[in-house]
Amino acid sequence: MALNIDQTSPFRSPLQLRALVEAVKDAGEHDENDWIEWKSNYDLSEKKSKALLARHILAMANRSVERSRQAAGGFGYILVGVEPGNLAGVETIDLADLESGIRPYLGPLGPEWIPSYATIEGREVLVIAVDPPKQGDRIHTLEKEFDRYYAGMIFVRRTAQTALAGPGEVLSLTQRAQTAEERQSLTLSVQDEPVSVPSWPWLDEILKNMLEEERREVEANSKRKPSMHPRFASGGTDSRTDEEYADEVREYLEEYNSYLFEFAVQAYVRRGHGALRLRLHNSQERSYQQVRVEVDLPQGISACLADDYSGDDIEPPIRPIPLGEKNFFSSGINYAHFNNIVPAGSTLDLHARVEGRKILCDVSSLRAEEVLPLPVFHLMASPDLGSASIPMPWSITAVNAVGRTKGAVNLELGHTIERNAEALGQGEKD
Repeated sequence: MALNIDQTSPFRSPLQLRALVEAVKDAGEHDENDWIEWKSNYDLSEKKSKALLARHILAMANRSVERSRQAAGGFGYILVGVEPGNLAGVETIDLADLESGIRPYLGPLGPEWIPSYATIEGREVLVIAVDPPKQGDRIHTLEKEFDRYYAGMIFVRRTAQTALAGPGEVLSLTQRAQTAEERQSLTLSVQDEPVSVPSWPWLDEILKNMLEEERREVEANSKRKPSMHPRFASGGTDSRTDEEYADEVREYLEEYNSYLFEFAVQAYVRRGHGALRLRLHNSQERSYQQVRVEVDLPQGISACLADDYSGDDIEPPIRPIPLGEKNFFSSGINYAHFNNIVPAGSTLDLHARVEGRKILCDVSSLRAEEVLPLPVFHLMASPDLGSASIPMPWSITAVNAVGRTKGAVNLELGHTIERNAEALGQGEKD
């Protein structure tokens, strides 16, 4: 049997670790496997407990590369304080003390591992995540003796147990150490290179004018009749003061200002300006797992994901109810500013995003000789950049291959979007 939890990817976040602990608590006694070990009664403050944990960490790191990839992204997990049907918890100690107590048994070249605590039903469970083994890894041996175990011993994982390595297992580990993993040679191609990235030197002025227009309209609509004063109107239901209403208007205009920019970006995306269409290429006769594409944004270049703006129209915030009134006013935005917008096409369902100065795309699996279109991004240029041709660096990594491939996308700057408030995003000129 197997644990009743999705094992196709690693358990990283606090929520995922708690789910793993819950799955162990609800598991059967025979559900333990070579990627997970659980214990319920270790005293983490004792030296012997730290030595025993080191033994399990070494065994996890000495697993077969191919077999380890079948669960949890190759990671191994050691849980202390839980077993099937028993959430005992542990008396916690400082994780720095735990690491310093375990490190002597692993040695300076020992495996990489991360300890953390997961809180379930008011009890703390220690969860140790051991990095996936990979081709070229050395054989991890015990570096310091304890009890009946001496330095140099090799521990391995078998189904539901940690054991001393036998002759065949030592041979497999030796072959793993002698066979470095093949370097990957994944690459990117770009549709329509160089990518033309226009700027909007007039956008701030247009949006400022639209915001001011909305401010005047809100103020005009907020003129109340003296008989409707919230404090004295007979039968009135509005209890707000002038100051409270002014705060509502101020907050609304801040939200409206953000809305205008987002609406302009949606128009930019729907018109296809600055579109970056990448394809990920695997020319080799092998598959790659957990591939990450990173694109570094040059200074003055920003980006957004097309999928974030290709759905329904972005809705404006709702205007405050004028003092003494009972009905909401709808927004008075002039949609002629953004007319004739063409909906964008959908993109692939991949984990793609912009984080800081990077475009990131995570691909869980890339098949042999596959060409995979990535989600579309749109690049925007600051007017300060002027006319230029600049490179935008990219790199690709995969967890089951060594090395990082690098390249660059060529960007062409210097075009501006035509200043036409009634057709924003419709044209470009040199």
